[in-house]
Amino acid sequence: MKNNSKLKTIKSNRKFRNFAAGQVMILSIVALVIILILGSSLFTKTALFINFSSRSIVNEQATQLAEAGLDYSIQRLNDLTGAYPNADGEGIVTLNLSTGEVIIQVTNKGQALRTIKSTGYIPNSANATTKRTVIADVGITTQQVAFSYAAQVGDGGVSMANSSRINGSIYTNGSIVGSGSSTITKDAWAVGTISQPDPWVQGNRHPEVSPTPLPTLSNPTVAELKTDAENGGTETCTPTCTINSDQPISKKKYVGNLMITNNSQVDMITGPIYVTGDFTISQGSTVLKLDNSFGSNGSYIIVDGKIIQSQGGQIQPTNANPKGYLIIITTSTADDAIQLSQSGTNAIFYALDGGGELSQSANVTTIVAKKLTLTQSATLTYDQGLAIANFIGGPGASWQIKKGTYRQTFSP
Repeated sequence: MKNNSKLKTIKSNRKFRNFAAGQVMILSIVALVIILILGSSLFTKTALFINFSSRSIVNEQATQLAEAGLDYSIQRLNDLTGAYPNADGEGIVTLNLSTGEVIIQVTNKGQALRTIKSTGYIPNSANATTKRTVIADVGITTQQVAFSYAAQVGDGGVSMANSSRINGSIYTNGSIVGSGSSTITKDAWAVGTISQPDPWVQGNRHPEVSPTPLPTLSNPTVAELKTDAENGGTETCTPTCTINSDQPISKKKYVGNLMITNNSQVDMITGPIYVTGDFTISQGSTVLKLDNSFGSNGSYIIVDGKIIQSQGGQIQPTNANPKGYLIIITTSTADDAIQLSQSGTNAIFYALDGGGELSQSANVTTIVAKKLTLTQSATLTYDQGLAIANFIGGPGASWQIKKGTYRQTFSP
């Protein structure tokens, strides 16, 4: 009996050990499966992370290429004074770099505005795995000049003959002397005296006021504008360069006199222009127009001699609203440094060291001079748009991204 009992106990222990071993194996297999599943999941996530990181790096490289193309375009616009990628200021350029390819498209939207679209490709545009595009409007900085009066005159004062008229206000560091039927439609300000009863001042008289400096050009200066004009090339005149047919003119230095005549229609497409002698525009239908590509920005003509407008020759602003005007500056010290007669001239005339004379129905927009004489029937008509006007020119002007126009696109 005892032997049978021992035998049963041994068999029972064996069954228990076999059962326990089976459980351990099952648990081991389950644990191994769990480990394999977790390992596989971790590997998948790691692979996805590595792939995502790699993709992010490539995307960032494409974006950096596109931004480099934008920066390069702005630099070239400044180096070539707007004539990039070609003389018309627009076109397409391809740059092959070590990390990829950049295609730049420049669109000319006016004298002072370009739209630049720069696309970076990895590895190149033909086999691109990634591309990114940046777009921005780029404008040239301008100088604001305020002209608060129809005429602002130095200590030489203002003389107004019969029927002469100033439509607007006037200021002078000298005196104002008028004669029969001369009229100032708004206020008259003078450091000296204002004669009575003429001119008839329809606004208020302000004699014996404190002197005020005349507006000057400081950025750019006249010297800087001359240098800027020379960058467009030099033409020697013997002694006069004559434009007597329809054509455009652009940034240039004329050594000698410059005359526009013979009823020609001339567009000034870039500036400034520098004339070392006299500048003359004459005859009925002769027109010098600031090209509409300037928009509401103006430009300059610098003259060392006299400015002469006669026989109906006209100078016109752009068609924008507000208009873009030409400032025509003379450095002459003569009393007749500016001579304007007959017909209308919508420009700004500047003679800080010389005088201005308006005669024979001359009708101009505004004038700044050391001395001003209006003969019979001459008229000054102030344009309110000149209260603050913008002008392009000088080496200090630069192309810059216009605020709020930079943007990225992922599917250009």
